[in-house]
Amino acid sequence: MKSLRNFLDRVLELLCSSVLVIMIFVVLYQVFTRTVLNKPNTISEELVRFSLVWLAMLSSAYVTGKKSHLAVTLLSEHLSEKNQYLLEVIVQILFMIFSVVIMVFGGLKAVSVTLGQISPSLSLSMGFVYLAVPVSGALMFAYSLLNLFDFYKLNKGDGK
Repeated sequence: MKSLRNFLDRVLELLCSSVLVIMIFVVLYQVFTRTVLNKPNTISEELVRFSLVWLAMLSSAYVTGKKSHLAVTLLSEHLSEKNQYLLEVIVQILFMIFSVVIMVFGGLKAVSVTLGQISPSLSLSMGFVYLAVPVSGALMFAYSLLNLFDFYKLNKGDGK
């Protein structure tokens, strides 16, 4: 399981970093063409906007795997150790349900609806932009499953 997590982490780190670097260069190019050449490039604006969608979705899957997402700990701080364990299991299961039902199934429905819509500047099917939702949902599901296995393995010896 650890090798799968490390592989997913490395792939997402590389992918997100690459997308961010590409976005920076495209924005710099856009600023250069707009201010120096006085000929703004509309393709670059659309490319950065679509890249931002992918970056945000893939990054949200990554932070789910790192358990660095926003968490409200008010309840868990006041629970016993056994109940904290139970709450962690429930949270991971809810993450899995959300990622499959809303992100994967709902995202695939959005992709199928938007496949015929074409973006104005890039002439790209909008379905490819919306594909970020089910892809990140599948990654979130995988990470939540890995989190559950890791949490179970960590607490298995505690008699819980």
